[in-house]
Amino acid sequence: MEPSTKRIKVVPERTIELLPAEQLLRELILECARHFPGLEVWIAGGWVRDRLLGITSSDLDLALSKVTGREFGKFLEGFSSKPEIEAKYLQKAADLGIPDARFTRFHIMERNVNKAKKLETAGGKLFGLDIDLVNLRKEVYDGQSRTPEMEFGTPEEDDFRRDATVNSLLFHLKKHEIVDLTGNGLKDLDARIMRTPLDPRQTFMDDPLRVLRLIRIGSKLGFNIDPKAMRCMKDKDIRQALDTMITRDRIGIELFKMMRDSSPVVAFQHLYETNLCTPIFIRLNSPILEKLQAGCSMQGLSMSQHWPTTWPRAYRLLDYLLKDGSNLGKMVRSEANADYLWTMVAYAPFAVLRKTMLRQAVEEATIAIRAPVKISKLLKDALTNFDYIRTIVDSLADQPKKSPQRSIIGMAIRSWGTTWTTQVMYVMLALCIVAPQTPASLGLAIRDSSIDDLLDKSLLVRYSAFADFVWDNNLRNAHVQRPLLDGNEIQSLFGLQNGGRFLRSALDGLMAWQFDHGESGVEEAKVWLLGQREVFGIPQTCRS
Repeated sequence: MEPSTKRIKVVPERTIELLPAEQLLRELILECARHFPGLEVWIAGGWVRDRLLGITSSDLDLALSKVTGREFGKFLEGFSSKPEIEAKYLQKAADLGIPDARFTRFHIMERNVNKAKKLETAGGKLFGLDIDLVNLRKEVYDGQSRTPEMEFGTPEEDDFRRDATVNSLLFHLKKHEIVDLTGNGLKDLDARIMRTPLDPRQTFMDDPLRVLRLIRIGSKLGFNIDPKAMRCMKDKDIRQALDTMITRDRIGIELFKMMRDSSPVVAFQHLYETNLCTPIFIRLNSPILEKLQAGCSMQGLSMSQHWPTTWPRAYRLLDYLLKDGSNLGKMVRSEANADYLWTMVAYAPFAVLRKTMLRQAVEEATIAIRAPVKISKLLKDALTNFDYIRTIVDSLADQPKKSPQRSIIGMAIRSWGTTWTTQVMYVMLALCIVAPQTPASLGLAIRDSSIDDLLDKSLLVRYSAFADFVWDNNLRNAHVQRPLLDGNEIQSLFGLQNGGRFLRSALDGLMAWQFDHGESGVEEAKVWLLGQREVFGIPQTCRS
């Protein structure tokens, strides 16, 4: 399917009422555009879609018919800095109550064939709005890279090269018109469906990143994805193209946007249904892929495209806990970074590699999604502490009528570190994947299952018991609690000139004692420490 060369679909019955800052921006852009005879300017992409949905947006992509974004941006920057122009628009902004009216310098992206950007663009801030300037364009692909050669294009060519019809709508800045050149943009917007302007195979093979964009934007807006596009996403060559043609930086950017948006559980459901967990979470040529499949098989898990068929339990369980009012839910929500939580969901299957390929598993996750250092460390800590966490939780749950010493749980939390809540969650997610399957949790029926159907209820009971103990015993901040006496004070108490191994033992012992004697103070701590001299192996007289 090729784009029509006949301009169609001006939609007079649909309009966008511009907000004051948008109206002022329009006035300035059109005044500047008069210096370029015949220039037409449109607002394109997500702003048009969102404003028609009643969603405010401060990000505007301005599409230019005859000049590059660089050329127009340079001129606009100089034009808007003229004293009389700046004074005029600052006064208009003040009259309209626009507080952020100062112009910022435009950043220019020069054309560079050796980098991802193969066209000249400009971006900056005007009246508090983030704007990007780019010429209308068509893309010419060589079949080996997601980065096309860019050429000037018509509005039709610009629209049909986009990822979705709802993102192809234009707003003509001068005429104040909505333009739907694909003929499907407004219809799909009303139907709340993500559909590609061209045949989905052509759209995806031209730029496989569009697969992730459709999933991300559709999930964010609550739109369905066109069934034909969904089927195409599953094709082996589309998955291969996504793995080989797209840089891992771009994959990571789209994935982390999904995690931070309003409905990551829907995005993860789409990734699973389209068999995109590989190559998104793990590369198709990864040296650990076979080991992962073998490890999951040893746990009795069935696999689909190298990924456990029970993995949906993990993202459904996290989604449930994020809304749950129990102490377990509170524990999970104590992690403020949504992407930390959802990355743990993504890599819950990697728990089967913790004893044999822990380092390689963390390295693969870091490479595959360009995980930041803090997330890579979190995954490493969760895998390293996995069995200790499981043992502590089980020991508490197995003896519900006999509460453990507060110090056992407190010292365990201290050893797990600042991300202990998310590490505990990771263990629970990984275990829910390997739990015996119930009839309701088989296949895609999982989407409509209640949380009780997804896994053995005992898992929730056990981890809820742990969270309840931590909350009831005020151990949430055990990892940052400090000893009543510091190292120098302990050295002085025992007459030590050097601490060495004695000091470490004394500090750990004191911290454990504090957990079990929460009402005691410094003097009681000193008495207890002195009584533990032999336990810590401290001689009566220590030489320096």
